[in-house]
Amino acid sequence: MIAGHGDDTYKYGTKIISNFSSNIYCKQDLSGLYEHLRTNIGLIHSYPEPDARSFALMLGEKQNVSVNNLCITNGATEAIYLIAQAFNGKKTAIIIPTFSEYEDACRINNHEISFPTSLHRIKEDTELVWICNPNNPKGHFYRKEYLEQFIASHENIFFVIDRSYDVFTDEAIFESYEAIKYKNVILLHSMTKKYAIPGLRLGYIAACKELINNISAYRMPWSVNGLAIEAGKYLLKMEDSHFYPKDYKEETKRFMRILNEIEGLEVLPSNTHFFLCKLMHKKASYLKCWLIENYGILIRDASNFRGLDEHYFRIATRSPEENDLLVKAIKGWV
Repeated sequence: MIAGHGDDTYKYGTKIISNFSSNIYCKQDLSGLYEHLRTNIGLIHSYPEPDARSFALMLGEKQNVSVNNLCITNGATEAIYLIAQAFNGKKTAIIIPTFSEYEDACRINNHEISFPTSLHRIKEDTELVWICNPNNPKGHFYRKEYLEQFIASHENIFFVIDRSYDVFTDEAIFESYEAIKYKNVILLHSMTKKYAIPGLRLGYIAACKELINNISAYRMPWSVNGLAIEAGKYLLKMEDSHFYPKDYKEETKRFMRILNEIEGLEVLPSNTHFFLCKLMHKKASYLKCWLIENYGILIRDASNFRGLDEHYFRIATRSPEENDLLVKAIKGWV
């Protein structure tokens, strides 16, 4: 779904002033990274490591796992396609609504796909399950204890758990050192959301050695460029110095509360900084166009998520001033 994702700012030139459609952390200070990449721009004159090993070594040390339990990828999206390819032709369940690339990747790799709305609805003959946890676009999650019990009682099924948004919830999530103990668990990670670097494309897979070997066999060399590798190492050193989730979460609660006061609009519960809204009587696509033209505000029309319809849109928290402006704008439109 190349043209169906959020953050399609490239379509609108300089019109967009506030981008609510992207669920990356909007308060990240990347000035240090910019300077670091300028200093290392000469890396573009040489081939990068074919497997981003230096980043994997540093990452493994941080997460207390072996480099053999990690596969560095060109964003979480490459990881999704590699996994779908490694499990070609499997009977696959995708818990919906969710990120469309799971389905796209599985379709081109001949999977037999079903779309249950929860884990307990998967078919008995399912071989592979995709779970976005916390979920995109809804923002809800499966508790770690529940997942552990479910996985332990379904040893014949492989579970792909996409934890790209885990830093935006206070709930306990599977850690890499825990996942590698299972023979049937694959964790997807993204550097994009926390560090606000979607243009660099950097992610990774964590799993037991056997699964990593099977998945890595389909990985092309040099898929992660030299600047992305260097950025990843820099960001791991920087750690959480420019990440303030507590304030962000508090503003999200306030934002959701005042949006929910708008007549004709329902705000769905969420455990993250992004959430779904439902228009009772109007189409989200109309609101999206109106906000762009009148305010330079971009929201995510969520109608193309399987399981949702034309009344849904997704937004992510921004600054209090921007959030208040969006509330004012929607009130004027509704």
